[in-house]
Amino acid sequence: MVCGLAFILQFRLKEGEYTYRLRIRHEAPERALNKVIEETLNLNGLPLFAANDQKIRLFIDSHLEGGQMLPDWHVSGISRINERSDNRKLMAFRRAIEGTLVLALNPALVSAVSKEKQPVTIPMPDCSDFADWLKHISAAESLARQEAEQSLAKGGLPGFRAFQAVPSGDAEILQCIFQPKLKFRLDELSSGQIALVILETALAVAGERNGVLMLDEPGNFLGLSEVQPLLARLQDAALEERFQVIVTAHHPIAVDFLAAGHGCWLEREPSGPTRVQPIRVAESVSADKAGMRVSDLIARGWLSGLGLANTGASSEADAEDPTKLPDAQLRQ
Repeated sequence: MVCGLAFILQFRLKEGEYTYRLRIRHEAPERALNKVIEETLNLNGLPLFAANDQKIRLFIDSHLEGGQMLPDWHVSGISRINERSDNRKLMAFRRAIEGTLVLALNPALVSAVSKEKQPVTIPMPDCSDFADWLKHISAAESLARQEAEQSLAKGGLPGFRAFQAVPSGDAEILQCIFQPKLKFRLDELSSGQIALVILETALAVAGERNGVLMLDEPGNFLGLSEVQPLLARLQDAALEERFQVIVTAHHPIAVDFLAAGHGCWLEREPSGPTRVQPIRVAESVSADKAGMRVSDLIARGWLSGLGLANTGASSEADAEDPTKLPDAQLRQ
């Protein structure tokens, strides 16, 4: 069985607008055997990198061709290029990609043991290797570690003081120190506490790198009182341009807090592509529906990326609920 996927990424840095395209072919999905068949990078429409399954063409900062390489079908060609004085534009793109964090936390898989010999600069999406990642952060991005510790100590994790790595044979055990003189292995904390530790660290690192933080369902393991403060901090960071934030969420608090002003609706057609639409309310919608919470509109099937379905009616009790978003906050 052979199937393929194509990805297109566009974003703007100080150098201009980058367009990255990657096509891969799954030649043996059961063995996770992937093959890169096309990879290109353009800056403001001009080439910086172009590769197929036969050769890689390199371009210098002036966009003149600067040499060729043989491809490795199983990894990105851009990841194999050494930095030089004439490829700074391409390196700026690569650093931006390397500064992107994509996290879908699973605290049950997180280990307190750090035993990797090579630095873990980008964690696994589930953050099972958090102890190894924090070891790298402590050495290379110490200010981010300090910021994470301070945020946790200020109230994110009551009683928390600092991280501590304790040698254990060929490995190290990551401990969390609490007042007064209490120490717990990271994996001895509750799922919610582990999630808070990882999220605070991710926020600090994203701010240090001025990069992109992508979070899948960050509220899954948090208490109700912890979700909105986290979302508020993410929104503030994005508005202050400290880093960009992309959150996927079904949690009603997250939907109500962010979807009205910043939300997109992702919907996949049967056997087709995923379509992305901004969440919006149709101009024709009645005032009583427009005053409802976004999460309620979605739960009742009245809201999608195509607007609010003009079906059903809400009750007077719904319209009078003071916690619901006003019409002005729902419109784009």
